[in-house]
Parts: sequence; structure tokens; C-alpha cells
Amino acid sequence: MSRFLPLLLACAALGGCVAAEPLSADRVSSDTWLQMTDDGIGTLRTGTPFREDAMSVVAPNAEIRSIQTANETRTEWTQAAFIGEVQAVQFFKGPNNTIGEIHGVSQHLIGPNGERIGMTMAQARVSRRDCRNGESLWRGMAVCKARGAPHIQLVFSIPQYDGPFDELPSSEDLQRAELQRIVWHAKS
Repeated sequence: MSRFLPLLLACAALGGCVAAEPLSADRVSSDTWLQMTDDGIGTLRTGTPFREDAMSVVAPNAEIRSIQTANETRTEWTQAAFIGEVQAVQFFKGPNNTIGEIHGVSQHLIGPNGERIGMTMAQARVSRRDCRNGESLWRGMAVCKARGAPHIQLVFSIPQYDGPFDELPSSEDLQRAELQRIVWHAKS
């Protein structure tokens, strides 16, 4: 009898668990520069001004540059922190000229439960029931809640996914979905 059979039976009874698979070094880095928690990243938290000097404290020697990128609903010019030549995070303006969202886009950022860009949904141990279908620019992607962090979303895409794009992909497709962004939303 497989040593994993009791776990599989328990998962089936609970409505599904996500099995973790080993990370491969060529796909996901283990070198951590930043950690995102439900409160933000380091001293960048709800109420932090949307100013270059405030954003640059995200990491030593971080350089803030203007970029064009997208969140779920629109494409816009915003600011990003580069560490060396690696884009680590993107900042989106919120109310009262404060940071409203931070998008982690580098493998060198770790999420609240150890999530890293490039992990599969199975590796990140995210359940389909914690996800919704992305809308607008993130249509066909899974937007999921991070465990124990209500202000963080995990955005997954599925390589070579052919749809349908108007509903959440199947559980089998989601298991191979890859984490593209870790998104922190300021507390309202």
C-alpha cells in the first residue's frame, strides 16, 4: 500500500487537497530578497506614500523606474523596484496618493506561505475552492486567496491553456498552473 494513500483518502473526504511536488531549481529560485506578508513588504504598508523615496526602501539598492504594466482591469504606467537588473515588485497607486497594491513579480520574493513566482498551484498548495476566474486582462487565469492572508492574492496562468476562458479551469489544469504574481492590497 502506498504511504500516500491515507493522505489521498483524507483529501477526497475533505473535498480536495493539493499535493505538493518537489521544486526544481531551474524553475523556482530559493534565493530570497523580499518577503510579502498580509501587512505588506517590510516597512511598505497601508498608508505608505506613493513616492519614489518611500518605495525605494523596499530593498537595499533598489532603483525605482517607470514601467507600463497591467493589473486585472487596466494597463497603466506605474513604478517598479529593480534590484540590479531584476524587476522585483510593481507599485500601483491607491487612494490619497498612497500605495494601493504591490505586485510581486520576481522569483526572489516569497509570499506569506512560502509561495514563489514560477511555482505550480500544486507546489503552492492552493485549493481550487479558494480561486475565481480572472476577469478582463486576467481572463483565463486563476486569482486565488493566499492562506491566512486576506490582503494577498495569487495569480496563476496555465501554459498553453486553450480555454474555456469564461470559467475557472478544471482541477487537473489548475494543478499545473504557474504562479505569475503575488498581489498585496492595502487595507481599507
